[in-house]
Amino acid sequence: MRPDIHTRFVVVGSGAGGSVVAFHLARAGEQVVMLERGAWVRPEDMSHDELEMISTIYKDGGSQTNTEADMFLLQGQCVGGSTVLTNAVCFRMPEHVRRSFGKHGFELPAERMEEAYGRVESVMNVTTLDERVHNPATGVIANGMRKLGLTPGQFRKSMLHCIGCGYCNVGCMYGRKMDASTTWSPMARDRGCEILTRTEAVRIERQKGKDGQQHVKALVCRDLSDGSTFRIFAERFVLSGGAINTPELLLRNKIATDRVGYRTSFNCGAICFAEYEEPVWGFDGDQMCVHHFEEGFGIEQIHNPPASFALTMPGWYDRHHDNMGRYPYRTSAGVLVPTSNNGRVFLSLGHRLLKPLFNCADIDFKIREEDLEKFRRGFELLARVFLASGAKKVMPPFSDYVEIESEDQLPEIRNRIVDQKSLTGFGSSHPQGGACAGTDPGRDVVDPDFRLYGFDNLFVVDASVFPHSIEVNPMISIMAMADLAVEKIGGLTMPETIDEGPAWEARQAGKSLRQADAAEVRP
Repeated sequence: MRPDIHTRFVVVGSGAGGSVVAFHLARAGEQVVMLERGAWVRPEDMSHDELEMISTIYKDGGSQTNTEADMFLLQGQCVGGSTVLTNAVCFRMPEHVRRSFGKHGFELPAERMEEAYGRVESVMNVTTLDERVHNPATGVIANGMRKLGLTPGQFRKSMLHCIGCGYCNVGCMYGRKMDASTTWSPMARDRGCEILTRTEAVRIERQKGKDGQQHVKALVCRDLSDGSTFRIFAERFVLSGGAINTPELLLRNKIATDRVGYRTSFNCGAICFAEYEEPVWGFDGDQMCVHHFEEGFGIEQIHNPPASFALTMPGWYDRHHDNMGRYPYRTSAGVLVPTSNNGRVFLSLGHRLLKPLFNCADIDFKIREEDLEKFRRGFELLARVFLASGAKKVMPPFSDYVEIESEDQLPEIRNRIVDQKSLTGFGSSHPQGGACAGTDPGRDVVDPDFRLYGFDNLFVVDASVFPHSIEVNPMISIMAMADLAVEKIGGLTMPETIDEGPAWEARQAGKSLRQADAAEVRP
């Protein structure tokens, strides 16, 4: 049983937001405790066994869905949070999104964000993905794009000496992916931050503070190893559990229930497959190498390892078996659509009455017609890209299986996308919103300084504060936002550079900072 803890700052969650906040507070000499519900799964504990790793590092073993079970939601539950599951993609927040946030009352100053991006990208070693780790299908897809007059975009990623194994979504057993578990979290620990793993925040104990504000005095936590509870007393509390977990914790504690959980948005997607006459060896390298964005949607190459590939492959029984038997001849890409913020995180009647059986939040989301139209346009374009690249057939992710062999069949795509149930493998790894930031205390949950309305010492720093989807993979933007937030939460003066971490150590040792090391790339 753990004893009660007294500290200055508590950070709940060790992902893209929490780990950055914890590091900077610890760097400034503050007493910091960071909580993580999952374990610290280090590279030496990882493997290419997809089933084992998904059950180990994904929340609910990767089985989290919305209430209708027609949409999956992937989140991490380990030190580093969802950053451990990512493909290390690092898009900066588009400028029009930053300006839109300002119109919602959540201002992220351009100059300040530019400085923050510089710091976090240095730690994460963000640069254009090294072409030596591209999988062979990359060139095939890129050629299809060029034939249609499109310019293939190359991903910027956070890697250090990557070998292109293609298993990014189950962690990195080689320790070459720069995520929060290999950078910010150990950096925070080395600066004195105490990291409590297998620990769940349960109850926020509060009392009346000054000027009519509420004041959090302690966080009641549960040690998931033995089920015992203990308290953490602190001066300031930071919630960074993500866009599902942070609203859930607030709702459990009956905080701002008229606003929390509402205005949840997603980057939603589904995967389309193509088959060629000759093997394209899409598995032999990095999973995500090229992309193309248009207004309303993006096309992102994504070639999963076998188990994950099979989970999203359309078709049933013998057809599915035969399709998987052609694995070397197939490749895939997804359509990514930033949705409207009409989702909601809530606690159902089942949760309130039968907590042992329904001990998690519910997620309500039904895609709007305008967003479905983006999917129609996206899959039409992606099918054209595959056909132009030489694919003999294209298999969109439809529950009603279809193969497209020519552009004459493209109307099938529009006809078959009726709702989200039409799409197999429809889901999101990028939930956002639910504790939105802004200047309207009657609408928003968090003020522009990341403080929860009505509280004097409770803050939120994660994707739940986004008023709407940022439209691209959000990891590096959450980290940059956290860099900005910690200055306000801790009253810190930020350094110009961060001279620590694996990338900095490699630089000091005179080693190459290229994402792939020529001596280590597989032949």
